[in-house]
Amino acid sequence: MNILITNDDGIGAKGIGHLIRTARKFGQVYVVAPKTQQSAVSQGITIHEPLQIDNEDGLFEGVTACYSISGKPADCIKVALEYLRFDIDLVLSGVNDGPNLGTDILYSGTVAAASEAAVFNIPAIAFSTDFDHFELVDKELEKTLDYILDQDLAKKGIIVNVNFPLINYSKSKGIKITKQGRRIFNAKFRHEEGKYWQEGTWAYVKNGHDSDVTAVSQGYISISPLAIDRTNQEIFESWTKKDHPIW
Repeated sequence: MNILITNDDGIGAKGIGHLIRTARKFGQVYVVAPKTQQSAVSQGITIHEPLQIDNEDGLFEGVTACYSISGKPADCIKVALEYLRFDIDLVLSGVNDGPNLGTDILYSGTVAAASEAAVFNIPAIAFSTDFDHFELVDKELEKTLDYILDQDLAKKGIIVNVNFPLINYSKSKGIKITKQGRRIFNAKFRHEEGKYWQEGTWAYVKNGHDSDVTAVSQGYISISPLAIDRTNQEIFESWTKKDHPIW
């Protein structure tokens, strides 16, 4: 199996090393990752400026090829598939330093890289953990990836979104299959030297027992199936049943 690894924290981030070391046990590893921090860029691509693409052979042990690019996570997928022409069977994104739960996924570059892979009909998995909580990742990343592959959860056109438990758990209680919950970021703006910095915290939102937000807060590894089709199917069907005028 040929595995492409990327992230949004940058090629020098801690999480990508964890993912590379684990992925080597499952197949041939290719790396294309951003040169710099690209968190919260969503699925943006670089079209109004040139991309710098640099060979990074020797940066990681045991990888078939390694490149850094000046662009975003979605650019990494495009460069790997459409420029470097890697023949990829599976895309792994992460491990992100910070959760990607609920509505976080709308902003997440980690999930966006997996979403871009889904556009190309390649199975993709996004991995995230609580901030600087890589001790648990060390213990449980391999068996989590093995579970996903063994259970055939990673399919073409689907994004498998994995979140490890919150930092107050040193080990997980197991795996839960979940759906996307709600997690709202309340922004605050700090003024400094004529510029405004966006900061804030996550507001409390009551989530169902089967949500990703609830699972990680209870000590479980959350695995959620996501799709790139954002059509509200229920509303679509209700609209098409009505006799709306056609222009």
